Amino acid sequence: MASRNDAVVIVALGVTIALAMTPAVARAAAADTARAGARDTSAVPQRDVFDVLARLLGRHVNSEVEIQPKRGLALTLLPSVGYNPSYGGFVGVSVAMGGAMGDPATTTPSAGSAGASYSTTGQISVQVKTDFYTPDNGWALKGDWRYLDTNQSTYGLGPATGDQTPVPMDFVLYRFYQTVLWHVPGTAMYTGLGYHFNRWDEIHEDVPPGTITDYQVYSGGAPTRLTASGVSYNVLYDTRDNPINAQHGTYWYVSLRSYQKELGSDATWQGVWSDLRVYPRFPRNSRNTLAIWNYNWFTFGEAPYLDLPATGWDTYGRGARGWLQGRIRGKNQIYAEAEYRAPLTRDGLLGGVMFANIMTTTTPGVGQFGPFDQGYGVGLRMKFNKRNGTNLGVDLAWDLFGNPNVFFGMQEVF
Repeated sequence: MASRNDAVVIVALGVTIALAMTPAVARAAAADTARAGARDTSAVPQRDVFDVLARLLGRHVNSEVEIQPKRGLALTLLPSVGYNPSYGGFVGVSVAMGGAMGDPATTTPSAGSAGASYSTTGQISVQVKTDFYTPDNGWALKGDWRYLDTNQSTYGLGPATGDQTPVPMDFVLYRFYQTVLWHVPGTAMYTGLGYHFNRWDEIHEDVPPGTITDYQVYSGGAPTRLTASGVSYNVLYDTRDNPINAQHGTYWYVSLRSYQKELGSDATWQGVWSDLRVYPRFPRNSRNTLAIWNYNWFTFGEAPYLDLPATGWDTYGRGARGWLQGRIRGKNQIYAEAEYRAPLTRDGLLGGVMFANIMTTTTPGVGQFGPFDQGYGVGLRMKFNKRNGTNLGVDLAWDLFGNPNVFFGMQEVF
């Protein structure tokens, strides 16, 4: 819940990061790299946080050079403790999931997360997000389930401007998205159907009486409940080597969604979600990756205000780093991001990223796309699980107006 909004002081991911960031661990990692000398990179044993901690404790360290994936999902349980001025202090727990559900030679690795947190201001977050591939890639299962009892400021519709006033909004979200896709034999494609349900309940804007907000104008009043219920047809193309931390390959997911009154929606409307990601090596013979992400998010008809495309409301809430969640919202949004990923140590323990993103959003009343909004930043990565490629990450990002934000996460942003 507090991974985005107004993050200023967040201590997340428990004692693992605390230990991993100690000078002793840093010296151990540097010593391991130095001993590698001028040997070829491929001959350097690959390490993660647990290898370094084991070495400090005098235990045996796995010295594999080439890390072979194992069958089965690896579950990592992590506590989270932090503070955010919007929520107060919070405590919680999260579980990261990663690994092949079948034979790693014939099954794409799966990824997922589950977490729950509670803040001192009484706000609650429970979320489960999955991208699973069944044995031998027979099926792909994509899920996004959430319960949020929270507060988030809205800034109106259209591109960001420096004079927009945040309007605090309380709401409870019940979300159930589930898509089941069948693998097309002999290809890297999947196709299937999904169901998408959002109920925004107990909506309340904290504004003086008589104030008219964009939410009220767009919604024709101040509804306290919004419901969207619909079905989707989906196509997925996936050649990534590892969805958790892709080094090469292509991912393209297209979802055509139709929300109907007959299914319980407040209105009949349609949505299109297109998510394209490519991962070329750059330079070609290096271990560096230039990750490129583009999503196009369109609505047709009168989608509920809170269901409109908005920053940070992609499945994993990782898009538009530098911008607060919900900061930019509109009927249609086009987004692109490039991130350069490079190892900082030859054993793979530490890595760094540089990234920049750009988006354009339709202007209300005009329908045309407005000026571009940009974000940029840098980040540090630490290998948490060398077998499935999971990283612990922290990013420092800025928005168009130079406002800084800090983002913590498990697994790569995309």
